[in-house]
Amino acid sequence: MEVHIPTDGLSHQNELAGEPGVAVSRLRAFAVFEGLSEEALAEIAANCQQEILPPESVIIREGQVGSEVYLLEEGTVGIYRGDPQEHTFIVTLHPPTLFGERALLDPERIRTASVKAVTALRLIVLKIDFLLSVLRRYPVLKDNLRQLIASRR
Repeated sequence: MEVHIPTDGLSHQNELAGEPGVAVSRLRAFAVFEGLSEEALAEIAANCQQEILPPESVIIREGQVGSEVYLLEEGTVGIYRGDPQEHTFIVTLHPPTLFGERALLDPERIRTASVKAVTALRLIVLKIDFLLSVLRRYPVLKDNLRQLIASRR
């Protein structure tokens, strides 16, 4: 059964939200994938899932266990710490970027901040378990991710 999801002008409307796999070309926009072979990109793309979310959606809640990393393809998210009513704003992220990567550093995968949609979002979602297996096989991806994490400290 196909479900209609309003996209508010977001692109890639021909790819259904929640369906596995995305086009390899969509991953090329993200610096974290620079230097990867077409074969590696195809493997990663096949294991991605697209999500479309409306403004105000909470994608990540601080303190919860994380099982996914998100590629922000379209839209804007805000990152904050603390109680949602009395939170400390950290930063606004714009595409193309990755978020949720800090859960990769913690063996318990506890989220260190909350992430909320400021606008409608188009996300590409990767399971952390899959990403960890790919990181072991593709050192360039591991290096790119290290650089991203270091730049956010």
